[in-house]
Amino acid sequence: MQPNKIILHCTATRPEWWADKTSEEKMRECERWHLDRGFRMIGYHFLVDRDGTITEGRPLDMQGAHCKGQNKDSIGIAMWGGFGGDSDDLPSDHFTAVQLAATYDLIRKLQKQFNIKRDQVFGHNRFSSKACPSFRVQKWMSGMSLSEATVKKPEREKPVQSKTVKASAATIAASAGTTITALAKVDQTSQYIILGFAGLTVLFALVIMRERLKAWAEGWH
Repeated sequence: MQPNKIILHCTATRPEWWADKTSEEKMRECERWHLDRGFRMIGYHFLVDRDGTITEGRPLDMQGAHCKGQNKDSIGIAMWGGFGGDSDDLPSDHFTAVQLAATYDLIRKLQKQFNIKRDQVFGHNRFSSKACPSFRVQKWMSGMSLSEATVKKPEREKPVQSKTVKASAATIAASAGTTITALAKVDQTSQYIILGFAGLTVLFALVIMRERLKAWAEGWH
């Protein structure tokens, strides 16, 4: 394989997942996941552990299996972590500084080895609707020093600062306002129907808010 791009992934695992295992053991577990999906071996070429250890997966001379439609000419790198992430999060929200440094260094070495340009380093989310790897890789790589790329942003003090919580609250408020306006204009039967739909909307928004608050409490956002 002659790669012309690098695609960065996350394993979507929690920070403490298999913390007592070696990087090699984790890689073999990831390979088991891929074998269960029908792959012939692990799909990633490299995995970067939270302590910065880099483990080789599929050989570089073999086409990877990590990004649909992009495998024939790309190198796949996966970072352990990224559980519950969003595409617009910062790298430091989900990955350790030493892990990011090791990943950055690996990307640079691969760029030099295969003459891959900086604008050909992507995140999985560039080619998929998934959040993976839970940040914008090209923003991270372009015009950003390694120290800037690994700086931890200030922690949010209140869960209401979460974009999803705000959206859920807005949905509830909008639903309530619309319902009040509509009820004043219709007969009793229609009022019951409107109240039913409004109740489902509010319930759905509350479920989303509950899950987001749960994730916040567990430290994922």
